[in-house]
Amino acid sequence: MIEIKNLSKEFKAPSDEKGLFGKKKKPFWAVKNFDFKIEKGKVASILGPNGCGKTTTLRMIAGMLTPTRGTAFVDGIDVRKDKHSVKAKIGYMTNNTSLYDRLNVIETIKFFAELNQIPKDVYESRANRLFKQLDMEDYLTKRIADLSTGMKQKTSIVRTLIHNPDIVILDEPTTGVDVTGQSVIVDLIKTIKESGKTLIFSTHQLNEVRDIADHIIVMKSGEKVFDGNNIEFQNLDPNKSFTEIFMEMVDD
Repeated sequence: MIEIKNLSKEFKAPSDEKGLFGKKKKPFWAVKNFDFKIEKGKVASILGPNGCGKTTTLRMIAGMLTPTRGTAFVDGIDVRKDKHSVKAKIGYMTNNTSLYDRLNVIETIKFFAELNQIPKDVYESRANRLFKQLDMEDYLTKRIADLSTGMKQKTSIVRTLIHNPDIVILDEPTTGVDVTGQSVIVDLIKTIKESGKTLIFSTHQLNEVRDIADHIIVMKSGEKVFDGNNIEFQNLDPNKSFTEIFMEMVDD
C-alpha cells in the first residue's frame, strides 16, 4: 500500500527581479498538501498538464526527492526515514530514459540486474520473457544510442522490472512510442496488474486510464483536484468523454 500525507515540495526559480549576483530566486510549490492512498495490488493513474507536479510527486514517493514537508509511506515504511528500504521495494521508470548510450540492450539489463544482485539464471529468464512481450528481440544487440525513443522506453521498462519489485512506478511509459508500441506497453501494464503488484503510472493517454486504472488522481498546479475511481470520474458528467471531463478540470 502507498499512503501520501500532506506531501509538499518547494523549489526556487529565477524571477524577473535582479540582485547583486543575477536574477533573484523566488520559492514556489511544485507539489502542495497532497494526500491520497493506493491499496495494495491496485493500479493508480496520476493525470495532469505538463508542469503540474506529477513527476515531482512520483520522485518523492520513490525516495529520489526529499519532501519539503509531509511524507509518503510505502508498505508502512516512511520514505523520509528509510528511503533505501523504499527504493528496494520499488521499480521506478523516469520519463527521461536514463540509459548508457555505449551499452547495447542486453548489456544494459545485465548491468542493472547485477547491480541488484540478481542471479544470472533468474534475470536472464525474466529478461527474455519481457523482451518477447515487448517485441524487442530484433534489437537486443543494438547500442542504446542507436535505438529509437520508443525502443529506449521499452528498454527502460525492462530495467525497471528486472528485479521483480512489489511496487512499480512508470512516469509516462508510452511517451515517444508509436501506436503499436503503445498497445504492447499497455498489454504489459495489464499483465503487471494481473500479477497483483501495486502500480502507479502517469500518462497523457486518457484511453489508457479508462482501460487500466482502478484509481484516478488529477493534479493541477501542484494540488489534487480529483481523487476517485473510473465510475466516479465519468459520473462528473455522464454526457462527456473522459478527455472532455479532464480538460474542463485542468483548464485555466
